[in-house]
Amino acid sequence: MKFYNHCTEELFNEAKRVISKTEWHPYYKEQVLLRVEYMLEAGNMIHKKTSSRTEPFTISDVEGIVTIVSDRDDW
Repeated sequence: MKFYNHCTEELFNEAKRVISKTEWHPYYKEQVLLRVEYMLEAGNMIHKKTSSRTEPFTISDVEGIVTIVSDRDDW
């Protein structure tokens, strides 16, 4: 399986914008942004019967990714 760098400047800036609107502590914002960036770099895994591939996420996916990453800390 190959992983590609799918995190574009546009996706990264959208993640920064979404995170900046929160009332989180600045250190937590940095931590979440770093983890979101890693997820964006890996891309969206598409599974087929015989193979798998990754695709870049879309701008509309970024807010959901931020929510997922930050919700993991509630455990």
